[in-house]
Amino acid sequence: MDFFKNRIFVFTPKADVIDLPEGSIPIDFAYHIHTYIGDHAGGTKINGKMATLLAELKSGDMVEILVDKKRAKPSEEWLNKVQTNLARDKIKQSLKKSGSFGKFFQIFNR
Repeated sequence: MDFFKNRIFVFTPKADVIDLPEGSIPIDFAYHIHTYIGDHAGGTKINGKMATLLAELKSGDMVEILVDKKRAKPSEEWLNKVQTNLARDKIKQSLKKSGSFGKFFQIFNR
């Protein structure tokens, strides 16, 4: 079926299935769950093992996001790594609220 081409299916710790594009990372997953989870993602476990938030997910992975309540805002680096428009838009919104996006935008438009 071509419908599922270029898609991966990953699981939450409660066994809910999350549909994401190929190349997605835990940050895409986090923003799919909730904006707060994405904005405050401090780490991740993939299949029960610690992993980087920038690790590429594969179909069948069980993904858990570790929330860091002290995290003030998402990382600007994530904008270039995420695959979903949802995650990209939410990161931009959070950076604008924190006042960081203008500085980030100026750096990349020099």
